[in-house]
Amino acid sequence: MTRLPETVIHQFSQLFAVIGKASDDLKMASAEASIAGNFTLVTANIENCQQLLALEMEIKTCLNNFENKSKAQPLEKPFHKRSRRRTRQSGGRLRVRIAGKVIEEGTIAETFVETLKVFGLDKVARLNKTVTSIPLIGRQQTSGYQAQRQCNGWYITTHVNKQTATTVLEEIGRELHMPVKIEFVDR
Repeated sequence: MTRLPETVIHQFSQLFAVIGKASDDLKMASAEASIAGNFTLVTANIENCQQLLALEMEIKTCLNNFENKSKAQPLEKPFHKRSRRRTRQSGGRLRVRIAGKVIEEGTIAETFVETLKVFGLDKVARLNKTVTSIPLIGRQQTSGYQAQRQCNGWYITTHVNKQTATTVLEEIGRELHMPVKIEFVDR
C-alpha cells in the first residue's frame, strides 16, 4: 500500500479540523478568562491547547512515518534470481530432514510436495507464498505454463528447481518455526 485509502484520509482531515476548532475555542476562552482576570483558567486553557497541538503533531508524524515506510518497502521479492551457471541438466534429488522425518523422493518436485504436506498445507497456504508469480498453494488451478499438482483439494505449484525449492522450504520453515535441513543428492 503506497497511500492511505480516500476514506481514511478524509477522516484524518475531519479530525484535524475538529482539533483546530477546539484549539481556537480554547484560545477564545483564554482571552475571555484573561479579560475577566481568571488567570487559573487562562493557564489551564493554554495547557489544554498545547496538548491538542501536540496530539495533532504526533498524529501527523505517525502518518508521515507510515507513508514513508510504505514507499520504502519494496514489492514482494522473487524467491530466485537467475544464475548464469544454471543448466538444463537433471538437478538430482533433494533430501529434507524435518520434524524427525527424512523425505527423499524420486524428483525434486515430489520431495517438495511431500515436505509441504509435513508442514501442513493449510498452514503453508496462509503464508501466501508465490513461486514464478503464482500462488505456491491455492484452491484453484492456474492457467499458466507452471506445473501444479493436486493434493487434498489444493493445487501446489511444483515448477521449482533446486535453488527455488531450497529457498521456499527454508523460508516456510523459519516462518512456521520448524527447523529444516536440506541436502542435494546427485543421481
